[in-house]
Parts: sequence; C-alpha cells; structure tokens
Amino acid sequence: MEGKESSQQPDTQNYQSYYEDEINLIDYLRVLWKWKWLIIGGTLICAVAAAIISLQMPKIYEISTVIEPGIAGVKDDGGFMYIDSAANISGKIAGGVYNRRVEEALQLDPLKTRVEFKSVVVKNANLINVTSQWEEGLADLGVKVTRQLIRVFSDDYGKIVERRKADYDERILMKQSEISKIKTQRKDMDKQIKLRRTSIERMRNDVKLQPATLENIRQRRGELLEEIKGVKENTEKIVQQRDALLKGKNPDRDISLLLYSTTIQQNVAYFNQLNDQLYDLSVRKNEAEAEVDRLSKRIDDIETGIERLNIRKTEGLQTEIDDINVQINALNLEKGLISNIKIIHQPEVSLYPVKPKKKQIVLLAGVVALFMFVFLAFFIEYIRKASVK
Repeated sequence: MEGKESSQQPDTQNYQSYYEDEINLIDYLRVLWKWKWLIIGGTLICAVAAAIISLQMPKIYEISTVIEPGIAGVKDDGGFMYIDSAANISGKIAGGVYNRRVEEALQLDPLKTRVEFKSVVVKNANLINVTSQWEEGLADLGVKVTRQLIRVFSDDYGKIVERRKADYDERILMKQSEISKIKTQRKDMDKQIKLRRTSIERMRNDVKLQPATLENIRQRRGELLEEIKGVKENTEKIVQQRDALLKGKNPDRDISLLLYSTTIQQNVAYFNQLNDQLYDLSVRKNEAEAEVDRLSKRIDDIETGIERLNIRKTEGLQTEIDDINVQINALNLEKGLISNIKIIHQPEVSLYPVKPKKKQIVLLAGVVALFMFVFLAFFIEYIRKASVK
C-alpha cells in the first residue's frame, strides 16, 4: 500500500504544477486583454511620435569616393609594390590624421563644421572606400571637403612618388653613362685599329725593301767571289814564281824573294778580308731573310688582332649596348608605372538620404513602446492587487 501511495504522489505533483502553469498563463493573457487599449494606444502613440520626430530630423546624405594606393615600383616576382598598404591608408583616414589639415586648407571652423571620415578596405580588392555624412544643405561642401582630403594625402604620398621616380632617373642615367663609356671604348678601338693598320703599312714597306737589299747582297757576294778567285790565282802565280826563283842562282834572289814574300802576305791578308766580307754578307742575307719572316708573322698577328677588335667592336660591344638599352627600356616602363593615389570613383552625393532611417526609427519605437506598455500593464495590475490585499 505504501508503494502504491508513493507512486501516485509524483503524478499528483506534476498535475498540480501543470495546472498552476496553465492558470498563470491565463492570468497573463487576461491582464494583456484587460489593458489591450493601453498597450495598443500607447504603442501607436509612440510610433506616431517617432514618425513625426523622424520627419522633422534633418536629412543626412553620404559622400563617397573610392581610391587605390599608388604604385611605387615592381617587385622581383613581377608584382606591384605600393607606396602604402590599403589598410594603413584606411586607418589614417578613419583615425582623423588628415582632418585638421583639411579644415585649415578650407578655412573651416571645427566648432561649426565637423570634418569626419569613415573608410573601409574593399573586400578582395586593393581599394579603399571613403565616406562622410553631411546634412542636406552641406552636401556640396562635403564633396569639396572629400576632394580636399584626397589632395592632402596625395601631396604626402606625392613626395614618395617623386623620390621613387628620382631613383629610377638615377639608375637610367647610370645605364646611359655605361653606354657612353662603351661608345668611347669603340672610338678607342677605332684609333687602335688605325694605328695598327699604319704599323702594318710601314712593315709591308719594309718587307718590300728587303728583296732589293737581298739582290744587292747577292751582287756584292758575286763580286767578292770574283775578287777572291782573282786574288787566289794571283797568289798562286806569285808562289810559282817564288819557287822558280828559289831554284835559280840569281844574285838578286834575296831581294826578289823578299818582294814575293811581302806580296804573298798582302794577298793572303786581302784574301782573308774578302772572306770576312763574304761572311758578313751571308750574315746580312740571313738577317734580311729572318726580318722578312718576322715582319710577315708580325703583320699576320696584327691583322688577327685587328679582326678581333672589329668583332669586339661590332658584335661584343654592340651586344652590351643592346642589353643596356633593354634594361633602360625596362626601367622606363617601371618608372611609368609609378603613380600617386588613384581616384577610382570621384566623390559624389548619394541619391537618397542615409539618415534618418524613418522605418527603422518607427519600428524600433513601436517595439520599445510595446514592451514598455506591456510592462506598465503588468505593473499597474500588480499595484492594484497589492492595494486590494
């Protein structure tokens, strides 16, 4: 029995709890129904009041513009290098870095005309959307202020752009200086070629003179050989006469022998001189032939050097000039890409006011009033019940 009573007790408690909840919900509904006109009327009055107030509020228009950071150069991978990041520029604008300068430039009174900008980076794009809000009669001034803002930070970044362009001009000037040095080198090569060709002509003239020298040596050699032959024959005759004199018994033999001996000695001495001259002629002949060979080889070497200089001048140096010109063209292209802040979308006024948002104000006022009057209805009902008790 006790078990059955214990099992029935939770069911009874659950039923009582459900019944109490149902009674409470009905009580709530009764209160709402009782005070329905207060709730509905109050909510309508608040909504109408909000509508009237919103109609009397000044219309606010939005001035918007879209800008892009300027390009400062080209990276090694071919991508653009910007003078500043879009996020950093947006942060400066939103942080009011340029506001004071804009006010001073346009001579605006900060107490009467407040300059304030909002900026956001466009998603998936390197663009910045800059906006500001102005009352209906000040929209034109807002456009003017926005344009002045663009001029202000364009002037700041313009200095960076000028420095970057100056760097490129310096690099281009250095490349042009290299071309000038190469052209000067080409002129020096022309002078070297001219000097070497002059040297070749002089050597060829020397070579042309060598056959005549060799011919003179040959003629002189023939003359010397004839003289040597004559001296030799004359000496042999004198020797024969001396020998014959030795065999005879001439009383003047001693004197004659002395004369013959002296003549023979003179002939021998002259014979030796002629042989020495003949040897000298052979040496001169060999030297002349060697000089011809040396000059011919020297001429070939100089002509080879001239050919190399011509190849170096016409092909090697010209290739270097062409390569430098390509580099100069690339630098000029990169310099042409350098730019200041770009205005993608000029400042313009929105077609419709962005404030006040009448529907949102009325809706919000209605919702707040509804909750407020529902709370007021329950509060009044609570006070009444408390006073009755």
